[in-house]
Order: sequence, then structure tokens, then C-alpha cells
Amino acid sequence: MKEIRLCDDGNLETTSKLSIENNLGIEVQGFHDPYITNKDELLEQCKKVFKNIKGGKSLHAPFWDLNIGTKMKLLRQETMNMFNYIYDIAKELNCTEIVIHNGYIPGTYYQKAWIERAKKFWEEFFEKKDNSITMCIENQFEEDSQIMKEEIDLVNDPRLKICLDIGHANANSNMKVEDWITSLGDRIAYLHLHNNHGKQYKPGYNNDEHFGLNNGNINIENVLNLLEQYCPNAIWNLEPHTQYLEESIEVLKKLNYIC
Repeated sequence: MKEIRLCDDGNLETTSKLSIENNLGIEVQGFHDPYITNKDELLEQCKKVFKNIKGGKSLHAPFWDLNIGTKMKLLRQETMNMFNYIYDIAKELNCTEIVIHNGYIPGTYYQKAWIERAKKFWEEFFEKKDNSITMCIENQFEEDSQIMKEEIDLVNDPRLKICLDIGHANANSNMKVEDWITSLGDRIAYLHLHNNHGKQYKPGYNNDEHFGLNNGNINIENVLNLLEQYCPNAIWNLEPHTQYLEESIEVLKKLNYIC
């Protein structure tokens, strides 16, 4: 049975109700801002809500201005601090995955050197960690899959996998979503599923629309079939904006992925 979760888009109450109603898991994104004033309140709310959610649980890490392979020592340390911050919360909530961003901006680094620094970062991060949590690198502004593919292969640690965000791939990269899937294969352990109208829809605009699965130019049915073929054990997370969650659940029900 496919494991499916709902990303809460900062709306834990609404999303958790849908998760419970449909026997799905949840990804909580409210901790992505490390400076939220209600951290303790959100933590207690998660503990209460999680008791009634039968599916898996995961968190999204902070990502603003962070960079795993940076040359800047202070920025590297702050990136490490933020990942340790979210890891501690995930442990307290018994989450099994954390979604993180590389922070890599194409054209700003010599790619091979960036990957080598990223390897050292992950070796340090995992040194005193157990095997209970998988860190899943989400593509954001990467133009293709190559840097993530090389990073995963060089680190070669089962605790580091890829979160393929099909919407980001469609809106920001030069590769078709389908090619991301065939290129990365079972390195993909986690998905963010939403739709948009692609990189060329409105040049100069942010085309990362986070629409429901049935609103955009991604061929969702074809993409899901490829995911089943190339990374059958990956966890699927619906990540449209909250108002499009229910219609996206219905799409997966019609395709028999949700009973």
C-alpha cells in the first residue's frame, strides 16, 4: 500500500483533520521558521494531533539563506545549527523524515568543490546521529538533477535521500519532470506532489504556484506511473496550497492510490 501524507502548508488544524479522515500521514512545515514565537505551543499541538494520525510523520527544515556546501564558515555553522534544531524536534515528535534544501544556487559555485564540501558537512552532521531519521534533500532552484545525484552518491549514506518536488522541477529546472525521475531513480525516497504551468508560463514571475494535481501542465498520471516504476518505495506527500488539498486527494482516489 502506497504511503501518502499531506503537507500542512502551515495549517496544521485543517490538514490534520484531512489526514485523519483519509487515514493518511502528515508533513508539518510550521517549524521551517526557527524564529516563530509559538514554537512550544506548536510542538504541544503536534504531539496532541499526532496521536490520532495513523500514517507517517515528517517535518520540513528551515531553509532561508542556508547553504550546505558554502565556503563561508559562519554560514556553514548556522546551516548545521538549523539542521540540528529541526532534528531535535523530529526526534521529540517521532518523525521519520526531514525535508531540507541544499541552498545551492546554479552558477554561484564551482559545482565539484561545492559537492565535496557538502560531503564533509553530511559526515559531520551524521557523526552522532542514529538511523531513525532520513534527511531528504528537496530540489528548489537546481536546473537539473546532476548535483543532487552526485551529492547522494558521494555521501553514500542511507540516511540521506532525495525529496523530488515535481512542481519545483517543472517551474525552475531545464529538465522534464519525467527525466528527473528516471535520472534519480531509487535515490528518491520522498515526493512533494503539486502542479503548476511550468517555467515558461509567465516569464519573470514566480511560477511555483502549488496548485492541485489537476491544475497545471504536469501530466500527473504519467508522473505517478513513473514513480511507481523507478522509486516504488518513496513516500508521496501532497503539497498544494491548503485550499487545493481535498481536490488533490480526490485525484489520487480516482487513480486508486487512496482507498
